[in-house]
Amino acid sequence: MMVNDKKRLGLRWNSGQSLVEFAISLLTFLVLVFAIIDFSYLFFVKLTLQNAVRQAGRYAITGQSMTGQSRFNSIQQTVQHYSMGLATTTNTSICATVKGCSSGGGPGDTVTITVSYPYQFITPILRAAFKNGTYTISVTTSYKNEPFPPGQT
Repeated sequence: MMVNDKKRLGLRWNSGQSLVEFAISLLTFLVLVFAIIDFSYLFFVKLTLQNAVRQAGRYAITGQSMTGQSRFNSIQQTVQHYSMGLATTTNTSICATVKGCSSGGGPGDTVTITVSYPYQFITPILRAAFKNGTYTISVTTSYKNEPFPPGQT
């Protein structure tokens, strides 16, 4: 086929260049979109965990416990309920200054609730920027228990 034949058929010499430019632009755009989604979900997880420890701390200071459960297990269940399944017994720590860890604390005791969650990135470029492709989200709250009858601990 001659050059004049290509011009007559409407073909241009640089028609492949547009396709390559589009592919590069599309790849950049998709990486940006997935990075935005990844960081948005990271932010969502952090806020959810912050709310969970805050609600559990507010529950802990009252000295209450759920029917048939210890205060520690009641606080643990409250964290799990508000965390939408992100907090588990393995990544949640509940400690009191006087009675130690695995305790809801007594009256006037300070209770600290901590959740550490390993967030896995889905975007390959972001995953490569973090060690093992994970970012550990750690949220903590501390509250001083209200005066309540010591028999409730």
